[in-house]
Amino acid sequence: MEAAETEAETAALEALAKVADILEPIGLQEETELPAHILAEFVMDSRKKDKLLCSQLQVVDFLQNFLVQKNTAQGLDPLASEDTSRQKAIEAKEQWKELKATYQEHMEAITSALTQALPKVEEARRKQAQLQEALQQLQAKKQMAMEKLRIAQKEWQLQQEKRLQHLAEVSAEVRERQKGTKQELDRLYQELGTLKQQAGQEQDKLQRHQTFLQLLYTLQGKLLFPGAEAEIPQKLDLPKDKPQQLTQPQKQNTRDTMGRDRDVLTAHSLLEVRACHGFLGNNNMGKDPRTDQTPAQTMVSLDCRLEQTLDSVD
Repeated sequence: MEAAETEAETAALEALAKVADILEPIGLQEETELPAHILAEFVMDSRKKDKLLCSQLQVVDFLQNFLVQKNTAQGLDPLASEDTSRQKAIEAKEQWKELKATYQEHMEAITSALTQALPKVEEARRKQAQLQEALQQLQAKKQMAMEKLRIAQKEWQLQQEKRLQHLAEVSAEVRERQKGTKQELDRLYQELGTLKQQAGQEQDKLQRHQTFLQLLYTLQGKLLFPGAEAEIPQKLDLPKDKPQQLTQPQKQNTRDTMGRDRDVLTAHSLLEVRACHGFLGNNNMGKDPRTDQTPAQTMVSLDCRLEQTLDSVD
């Protein structure tokens, strides 16, 4: 506080001295030697300075009055207050030195810590840069792996779609083949039934013809060629009453007639009967190479010939 008062008093004295210097009279000679515009500027500048000094003097006066009133209110002796202020200033300087020394120590410690920490910070920054670069590489690899995975999944999906389409086509083709095979099998079954029916009819015709042949052989009283009995099926139901119904004169007439008409059954007819028997016995249902007729047509013609022969015999 004492130092502040001293500085305020010094500033006030300096201001008063400047005011005294400014207020000194200026000679008429000097006034007449200066131009009017310079004098006007000087006067205006002087007035500004005078106003500033007045305001400063007012502030100094206010401070002095405030300090005097404060000291008077506290009942302090000016000399004692000056000593106290000086002692406080000395203590403040000591504290300032201590604070400055502490600050210096702290600055040295901070500088030393920074000196030691800077390499670590540089190392940490270098490692951070390396980690950042490694992270970027990993992200790039991850992106590439994800892209490859997406492409592989797309290709796998396309392959699965192609396989499913191929399986569908193969399944449709198999179904069509099964359908065609079933239709063909049904047709073959129908043809087999028809063939069985035709075979039954041919078997009936063959049995009927064999019956006629057996009757013819019975009427002639002997076999026309060897092995005929073996070729005649054992299941033939030959008529047993017809020979018994013939009377003795009829038998004699039949022998005479057969003796007269034996030349009717020529060797050619006997060969046709043998050939027909051979074809039918061997289950050959093709055409006769000599007559260009099927067994059924051959049997029909043979039946007609037999009937004509029987009629002539009768």
